[in-house]
Amino acid sequence: MRSLLGIGLAGAAGFAVLAVVGCPTTPTTPPTGGGGGGGTGNAPTLVGLDANKPMILPFTVQAAYNDDTMFFHMSWEGDRGDTHDYFRYTNGAWQREGGVRRDAQATIDNDPLRGSTNKNSTIYESRVTFMLDDPNGPNAVAGFAEFGCMLTCHDNSRAMPMWVNADGEVHKYLPDTIPGRLDLWHHRLGRSNPAGQSDDQWVGQRINGEGDGDGGSRNGDAGTSPYATASTDDDGNPEWVFDPSTTGGFYAFPFEELFTSPMRFFADETAENLGPNAPLPVGIPYADAVAMGYVPSEGDTVPRRRQRQTEGSRGDISAAGTTFTASASDPLMGTWNSNIQRALDTGNDDDTALADGGVYNIAFAVHKGMVTVRDHYVSFAYTVSLNGGDADIQAVKIAGSGAGTLPDFTDTAMFPLTEMSLFLPGITSYEFLIGENEGLDYVDPATGESIGQSHAGANGLLTQGLSCRACHTAAEADVFETPPTGGFNAGSMEMHVPERGGVNTPTPLPPQ
Repeated sequence: MRSLLGIGLAGAAGFAVLAVVGCPTTPTTPPTGGGGGGGTGNAPTLVGLDANKPMILPFTVQAAYNDDTMFFHMSWEGDRGDTHDYFRYTNGAWQREGGVRRDAQATIDNDPLRGSTNKNSTIYESRVTFMLDDPNGPNAVAGFAEFGCMLTCHDNSRAMPMWVNADGEVHKYLPDTIPGRLDLWHHRLGRSNPAGQSDDQWVGQRINGEGDGDGGSRNGDAGTSPYATASTDDDGNPEWVFDPSTTGGFYAFPFEELFTSPMRFFADETAENLGPNAPLPVGIPYADAVAMGYVPSEGDTVPRRRQRQTEGSRGDISAAGTTFTASASDPLMGTWNSNIQRALDTGNDDDTALADGGVYNIAFAVHKGMVTVRDHYVSFAYTVSLNGGDADIQAVKIAGSGAGTLPDFTDTAMFPLTEMSLFLPGITSYEFLIGENEGLDYVDPATGESIGQSHAGANGLLTQGLSCRACHTAAEADVFETPPTGGFNAGSMEMHVPERGGVNTPTPLPPQ
């Protein structure tokens, strides 16, 4: 019998710490009937938008490759973020716990137009992602080098001004006029990293409603994802609880230990021995646990997601060597070093094939602080070279093959750091950038004031071949370098994005 007892921190202390990370400095009163974190003691309260979240996130990238494998190393500071969503037994029934800050805000404001109003708590994993494009490949996406990820963000995307809750999950997608596919490397730090895996997806046009949820076209590659999502039975019981033979005798952990318990995640039998934390706790069917004598108690908590072995193209990316180093003052905050690996050419048409001598377009994003949709940090489009000439990121060629031996990325002389500033995009969309919102005034719901949505650089993007980086830096402190194609210093995203409204605040609405 493997015991996980005695590992981690005191549950009460961990709860109190994480409850205020990235949260407003003043207490938030949960709405009547909307839930508020529930429970007693040190359970985190339901918190909404964070008005004090900084606009800029420092971020570093290193890259290497050998005869057949690509390696990326990405680093940033943030919350540990390896929790996602859960089921908790409270008042005689199981309820879902977890969600992101914008959904929490809709609950707090009791505003069904802008999101779900039945969230109980804000619990969401951290993630690091990038979209990759081969400008000379069969899936090339015109405009990605100029617009970056803004090419996939639209006014009707979830939590954007034209979106309402009834539209469902409208995710990233390419405009109807732009064919191709962007290869999405998606490192989930709660739903896949504990088993040493990443997630392989792609972004394309919306075709017949395909894609996640009810809209958008962020698709998983063919095959099996790194996690499964639990359903509930007719009595509201979760699909899985812990196998007590893998936890020292426990079927669940106390809700008060949500962020500190070593049982924050579990796996099925295919992934039990994967990743740096192996062997992982195992999730078994609820009915099997009941047959073994399990009776739920107040506060019992189990993960809603069960990690599993990826299969097919969806499983092309691994995450060996990823680490989180906690800060001395707060064990739930610190530095992530994400290491992900993939074959240069997977042979799958839903992946971007890489090769020695190639130069590719790439744009990064980090989700931290229990956010998703437009509240994550993004980069401009950059270039990465595999011995192909000038580029922002130079991947270093190393000897050997396979992903078994990782590059020593602590050797920055061998593997140079590319430093960049990621920024909060607010409500910046493709439609805004190309001038389709010219003359449109959105309304700030907090003040009732009109916020203009005109972009002076639309002509440069559309007719002069300029990129966002040709006229903007990310941060005020960044040095502006005029590109050879022209352009001019029009100011930083750090300065301009808040002027349009909606950064760490309610979403501006179009005129009704």
